[in-house]
Parts: sequence; structure tokens; C-alpha cells
Amino acid sequence: MAPHSDIDLLLLHPEGVEPDVEKLWYPLWDSGWRIDHAVRTPAECAGMMNADSTAALAMLEMRHLAGDAELTARTRELVLREWRVEIHRNFDALVDAAIARWRLSGSVVTMTHPDLKNGRGGLRDLDLLRALALAQLCDVPALAAERQLLLDVRALLHTHARRRRDVLDPEFATDIAADLGMADRHELSGEVAAAARRIDAAVTAALAASRAALGSRVRRVRRPLDVDVVAAGSEITLSRRPNFSDPALVLRVAAASARTGLPVTTHTWLRLRELPDMPAVFPAAAAEDFFELLAHPEVVNELDRHGLWTRLVPEWEHVRGRMPRERTHIHTIDQHSLETVALCAAVGVSVARPDLLFLAALFHDIGKGYGQPHEQVGAEFVARMAARLGLNLPDRSRVQTLVAEHTTIARLAARHDPTSDDTRDLLLDAVHYDRDTLDLLEVLTEADARATGPGVWNARLESGLRTLVGRARRALVPATPLRPHVHAPEQLTLRRDGDVVTIAARGHDPRGILALLVAKAWKLSAVRIVGEHAEYDARPTVEKLDDLDTGAFIQAHKSGVHTAVPVPPPAPTWLSWHGQVLEVRTGVRVGALAALLGVLPEFEWLSLTTPGATMIVHVSLPGVVDRRKVDRDVTRVLGNG
Repeated sequence: MAPHSDIDLLLLHPEGVEPDVEKLWYPLWDSGWRIDHAVRTPAECAGMMNADSTAALAMLEMRHLAGDAELTARTRELVLREWRVEIHRNFDALVDAAIARWRLSGSVVTMTHPDLKNGRGGLRDLDLLRALALAQLCDVPALAAERQLLLDVRALLHTHARRRRDVLDPEFATDIAADLGMADRHELSGEVAAAARRIDAAVTAALAASRAALGSRVRRVRRPLDVDVVAAGSEITLSRRPNFSDPALVLRVAAASARTGLPVTTHTWLRLRELPDMPAVFPAAAAEDFFELLAHPEVVNELDRHGLWTRLVPEWEHVRGRMPRERTHIHTIDQHSLETVALCAAVGVSVARPDLLFLAALFHDIGKGYGQPHEQVGAEFVARMAARLGLNLPDRSRVQTLVAEHTTIARLAARHDPTSDDTRDLLLDAVHYDRDTLDLLEVLTEADARATGPGVWNARLESGLRTLVGRARRALVPATPLRPHVHAPEQLTLRRDGDVVTIAARGHDPRGILALLVAKAWKLSAVRIVGEHAEYDARPTVEKLDDLDTGAFIQAHKSGVHTAVPVPPPAPTWLSWHGQVLEVRTGVRVGALAALLGVLPEFEWLSLTTPGATMIVHVSLPGVVDRRKVDRDVTRVLGNG
């Protein structure tokens, strides 16, 4: 118990005996102690194991204080027996309660004001580990030192705050660090974060072991997700004979986890450490996988936890767990960056280049802690990363500008008149009079403020941003989508360029080719259609490119067997018109393009790209077009109906 903890007191009594509780409770209430009391029989205690996961964990912590010790022992035996019998029914509720607690309190590792009790990696997680061990689903990890540190810090926090307090604020951390013989609060924060990280890793491993134990009687069906990546039951693992000379395998595994939401087995992460380093320039498919996983901070944290993320982003080592100087920040710099990326991903379909937006969000604060303006340092770092990802020079310039100017809009809105032409011109100078850069900077500014902490994104900043960006946008001429260039011979042909295959066709039904790509589990990355000529850029996700049989692919298309394409699930969808050109942005998923083609009127040309796991389609619709009907039909098949 910490000095200001409350007391959960349980009065046990046999069946048929009604205790006189007033003689016990009234003196306790009069004493001023915080008492949470209950009166139950052993059978009622056992019944609590199915009623509520929080109550169940409390029952498992039962300790005898006074009275009939045999009654306490019998109750505890009943509780444990019921817990072990019913854990297969209670497990999902137990995990859901833990997830809800983590979402509410955050992570002890990443928060600048960590909740030592309820946060992820805190004392409540130690109770969760013990509960799973008592259910005989996992072993009890050796975390005595970590538990002792968190308990010591919490007890001292109660002492210095003179009240019940579980959130470690900086004003208390300095005194607590001195009491524990540490140099300063930064050393204390590092020790607490390190302990919480080990507890968090133990919880992750225990939950995985528990799922495996509970599902051991279920046949684990293996299904391919990507080259050398398979789903075995509810987990992601490697194929039986993976190619460990391919450094891009780690990105395929991580992207598959981000795409499906399935966890990667610990053994798989360990095996991925054997891979060689990524080349100086990522292959096109590897860069695509990198952008796909960015929007999922939990996958990035898993990569970092197993020492794999810094192989992809070496600059991350400097900001991992680093505390920001600004008091408005509620996360460490690394987690603030990931939160910003996640917020950008939530509105990714509203921008023309989500891939550049995600990369800029990842690097916008990575230059902190070098004794120089972090915008300049981050811009240098992101330019290097953009080159590694194979981005062309204009795109490198855009993402470098986004990082270098990510504080510009907030600064101009706070210090200048947003309605002034001079302020507008300052913003246009910063974005080099580029409409796409302006749109991306607007989204990045809002996401950065929202990810910082409560009150940073406020009505004043929002009003200034909307006014300033709106005036700058009206001063620019929007770019018109261009007709793609397509070279397609008379017959169906396949051309390989690196790890991407271009399927060129003339006079073929696009939906037939799309059905074949779905049947063969190929991943579509780009499409160009002009009249009867069409090109499809795709790559296999099951078979390896070296084993590709071009003749078999062409024969499969000629057979006409593959005609069905799955109906895509609804996803956020954004539409706009540029003259006669319709632009559609939606999430990448199987069947989306086929569904779109099914409702479009006859078109002159079509182009599709998939930056940042967002499908962006431009379609030229000549003649008189009922735009409201087109918008309604596209929204029905791709959006919410």
C-alpha cells in the first residue's frame, strides 16, 4: 500500500449466516480511511469471476487479515478453480478491459506524465500478468525489481503530493529522484520508462502465449499474405523456407501486420534480425510497404522493440524516449511523431500525396536535441530518407519543405494578421507557390498540434490557419491532371521492371484482368488506361518473381475462368472535379477499382496510383456528364453507401 491508497475490504461469511456488519463498518467509516467494502459468501466470490474482469482481478489478490483462516483458504480455492475453468470465456473481456485502460491512461514508456498504476507497463499490468499465470496460461516473468521501482516511486509520489496521486508530474519527479539517489528527474524518467518497457514486453508475450494456449485445440490454417509471409491462425509468421537474403522481408512482414491487424510472433521478429541491411535505395515494393506501415504506430513500436526500426530509420535512435523541452507535450518525441503520423493517416484520403504527408509527419520533430533549429536538422534527415525511398527530386523537395516549414503556419497565425496580403505572401514563399505542398502543410500543422497535448489545437489557431491557408489557396491555380502515356501492343504482354511487373493489354476488358490479379493474389500499384490501351503495374504476393511463368499467366487470362472480383468493404472516400476529370481518393483494398469501373460512364482515359496505401484515381469523362449521379454511384460502391 502507498500512503494514501484506499482499502478494498471483504467480509466473508458461510452460507446461511448473516453477520452483524455494523459493528465492523461504522468504526472504519468513522476512522477516516477510504474503504471500499463488500460482504459475500465463498460461492458469491466465485461467481464474481464471470461478472466483471476488474472484480475478478481483485478477487485473485485476496489476502487473509483476521477471523477464520480456513474460510479464506476455501474461498480462495473456489475463486482460483472458477478462474481457471472460465478463463476461455473471460479472456476477451479481460483483454478488452486492459486495452480500454491503456487507451485512457496512455503508456508509462511514452508519456511525459506517466500513470504509474493504470498506464501500459504500469502496476495494473503486473496484476494482469499474475492473473494469466494463475490461470496457468503463462509463466510469471521475473519482474521483481521493476515492480519494486514503480511501487517506491508511487509511494514517494503520495508522500510529496500529500494525497492519492498515480500520475508522475515533473514537479514531483525532481524530489522523488533525490529520495531514490538519482541525479535528476531525467534519470528517474529513464529508469521508470525502462522498467515499464520490460513490463510491457512481458504483457505482450504473456497475451500471445495465452492466446496460443487457449487456441491450441483449433487447427491453425496457414494462408499466404505476401512473399514468404503467412498467417498461421491469428498470428503472422514466415513461410517454411523463407529467403533470408532478402532484406525487404522485414517490411513485408510489418506491412502485412499493419494491413491485417494480426500480431507477429516473437519468434518471427527474432528471425528477422538475421536479415542483411537494406540497400542504399529501397526497392519500389519495399518503399510501398514502408509507407503502408507508417500509419500504424503499434507496428512501428514492435519493430523498434525488437531492434529493427533503426535499421530502416537510423535517425530514430536519437529521439527514442527523449523528453521534449516544451511542457505542452504529453508524449516523448518519438511517440509524438507517431501520433502525428496516425492523425495524418486518419485524413489521408483528403490529400493528393499521403505518402509525402506521412514521411514528413514522421520526421517533423526528429531533429530535436542537436542544439540547432530542429526544422533544419529534420529537413536534412528527411531529404536523405526520401532519397533512400526512391522519391524523385520534386517529391524530395516537397517533403523537405514540409519538415522545414512545419511550424510556419502556426507562427504566422499567432504573430501576424492572417487576413493580410503580406502574411499570405510569406506562406506562399515558404511553400514555393506549390498547391500540393500548401495542402499537405495545412494537414500536418493541425495533426502536429492535436498530437502535442490538450489545448494546443484551439479555436484561435484553427481560425487563423483556415483563414491564412484559404487566402493562399485562392491565390494559386490548381494543377490539372494529365492524360497518362500508355504503350500496349496487340497482345497481352508482361514486362518486368525490378520487383514490379507491368501487364500491357489492348482491347481487353479491364475487369477480366483485375479478376485474374485477385485470383493470383497480385498487389496492384498503378493503372493507366487510354481508350483500348491499358497498363497495370502489379507484383505477386504469393509466388516469387523469379518463379513467374508468363505463359501460364497469359493462358489463365485467355481461359476466361477468372471473372469474379470481391465487393470491397466501405472506406472513407473523397471526390472532386477538375473540369471534365473526376478525382477519387479512397483506401487501397481488393476490388475497389473494379467496383469503380462498374459504375463509371464511358471514359476517355484513367490513371491510378497508390501512394501511402491510398488509391487515387483520375478519370476523364468527355461530353455531358450527370456529376451528381456519378458522385452518388461512386460513393455508394466505395464509401458508406
